[in-house]
Amino acid sequence: MISLRTFSVKTKQGKVLKIVREHYLRSDIPCSSAICEECDQELCKLESEGKSKSTLIPTFHYIVPDTNVILHQVILDVLEDPVFKNVVVPQTVVEEVKHRHTPTYVRLRTLIDQPDRHFYVFTNEHHK
Repeated sequence: MISLRTFSVKTKQGKVLKIVREHYLRSDIPCSSAICEECDQELCKLESEGKSKSTLIPTFHYIVPDTNVILHQVILDVLEDPVFKNVVVPQTVVEEVKHRHTPTYVRLRTLIDQPDRHFYVFTNEHHK
């Protein structure tokens, strides 16, 4: 599926240019959840079930943080606790954190690179 993004840019000479960009949306990007029946189960990084150590939310769940959550220092410290697993981090959040605060980005990448923590970067910008 093709999506068109159109926006206007003003040049230094004062002219207005209309820029049209094609954005390809794909339906074959896996969600990497073991619960999903459409994804390849061998490639799944997220668990399908697990025992929640939280008394606040006793049922099994995934966590999807926002950019502001990641950039907030205390919340990132909380996510570094080994209790938090099965976290889906959207690609747009990772890119925005990379551009705004490099030390936080490095901490986030270390969390994502630990396979026992089950953090997954979902390419949400290109997913249909």
